Amino acid sequence: MSGDIVSSEEKIIIELLYKRFRCVLLSRSECSLAISRSVSSLDRDRKNGVGIPYIQESRANIYYSIVDIAKFISTKKIKTFSINDL
Repeated sequence: MSGDIVSSEEKIIIELLYKRFRCVLLSRSECSLAISRSVSSLDRDRKNGVGIPYIQESRANIYYSIVDIAKFISTKKIKTFSINDL
């Protein structure tokens, strides 16, 4: 995900994440706070090979890039429309 071009929406999310956490790599607990999901959900996603790409420094040290988190958030958005849009 990180190698892709970043959209303007993702840039805003990245800026907000950086402003809140003051770093570009977030721990499991920080990522959990950022996306409002439990650490165990992140762990399960990682075990199943889905979800946000991660960096594994050692067995215990897992990090998530704020760029990948921003891309994850923006791709999960469901676009709705009204009857007037038809």
